[in-house]
Amino acid sequence: MFSHSRVAFCSVAFGLFFLVPNLAAADAARVEALGGVALFTEDSSFAFTNPADIGVFSNRAWFSLGLTGSGGVVGVDPHGGAAVTIKEVFTLGVALNRSPTLYGFDAALWPVALAYMPDGPGGPLGGADGPTETSEALRFPLDLFVGFGDESSKTRFGMNFYYAGGSSRVWDIDDSDQDDLEQSTVVGSQTHLFNATLGLSRGTRADRTRPEVWLRVGNLTSWRDSVSTVETSSGDADTVIDQVLALDRDLRVGGGARVKIGDASEGLVVSPGLTYDIAFGTFRYDDNLISPNSRAERSARDTVAHDLRAGVGLAWRGDGLLVQGSISAVMRLLQTVDAVDVGDGQFQQTTTKVWDVSLPELALGAEYEVLPWLLVRGGMRSSVVGGLNITSENRGVGPAESPVDFAASQDIQSAPVSVAVDATGGVGLRIKRFSLDAIVGGIFVGDGPPNLLSRVDISFSFD
Repeated sequence: MFSHSRVAFCSVAFGLFFLVPNLAAADAARVEALGGVALFTEDSSFAFTNPADIGVFSNRAWFSLGLTGSGGVVGVDPHGGAAVTIKEVFTLGVALNRSPTLYGFDAALWPVALAYMPDGPGGPLGGADGPTETSEALRFPLDLFVGFGDESSKTRFGMNFYYAGGSSRVWDIDDSDQDDLEQSTVVGSQTHLFNATLGLSRGTRADRTRPEVWLRVGNLTSWRDSVSTVETSSGDADTVIDQVLALDRDLRVGGGARVKIGDASEGLVVSPGLTYDIAFGTFRYDDNLISPNSRAERSARDTVAHDLRAGVGLAWRGDGLLVQGSISAVMRLLQTVDAVDVGDGQFQQTTTKVWDVSLPELALGAEYEVLPWLLVRGGMRSSVVGGLNITSENRGVGPAESPVDFAASQDIQSAPVSVAVDATGGVGLRIKRFSLDAIVGGIFVGDGPPNLLSRVDISFSFD
């Protein structure tokens, strides 16, 4: 028979399943169902943030299927992989098709990319001035893991290498005047994303203090070029690079740390944590490199993004029940500087700073083992959201990098402060070597449609 505590918990959980909102999941199903803050949740998906954890959650294969988008545009983002440990020391892992917007991987990197590609890779690519052209989409994402140490090791080290890219090339040959002298045009576009993450973890579940630290460096590039070749006589040809649009650099450097203090198997665990990422973007436009003379070529757009989260998590475990919560501050800044050549040796420089602050962000979640093979979960996250938009416009003369100002204006607008509340319910199945975690959403309390089974994670253990 169920105890009163079990009945009460199940009532709350089922209330969450069918009466609370659920957003398109950007994290693992279990993390989302426990409040959606991965930094303060112990879960296998954290290996994508700190690859030192791959040795703890190895010897298994997994598959994840999630719904993304809203309204009439809804897609799926299936991805999966496997990891094996060799002689309890060396771990190798691979994951296929993981979206770069999952598991917090897009911090700082993606806002910079959207400053040049508003619809993301595969959409229009452009800078402060000049034309826009269609960029190439990212395809075939690949994660590679290399780890040293398993769950019994006092020290674990791991590396993750991520790559996704796409390219295309179109040829056009014209000899419409029938003079046997051909004119050909080759248009090519490429987009590449690479990221390397190094992670270090200390301690086993038997230790009361278990620190972790990680560092990651990534770069996103995208360009489109057009090259023309004209035959002037038989065997002779002139080649001209007509146009180049390029996001030369979206360089992201970041990292983080967290410390789990307390008994991992039972009792209270305190987990202070911090993550910070910064990204820099630059754009280049060249129209006919043989004689550059357009104003658009002398214009520039530089972008910088910051992403910071700091806080502390609490988790209590006992008698089949896990209750966890966290309080954190989230601050993001996107700065875009456009220097546009307006002619007569004058430049107009526009600097836009967009602050996004969630202070504080509170999360609360619970997980209960109803039966040896069945877990139910419920979680919610609330934050006070505010922001500040600062737009500065300067007009001056001189080089775009350092014009001499003779006119300036500034506009400061505060975003209205609001309270955002997300809530999610989920279930977990544990049957021998098989496990399944699913988000079960309900009616969105606000302006969203019902969202059921927005993410399902499945894994199979080899042990």
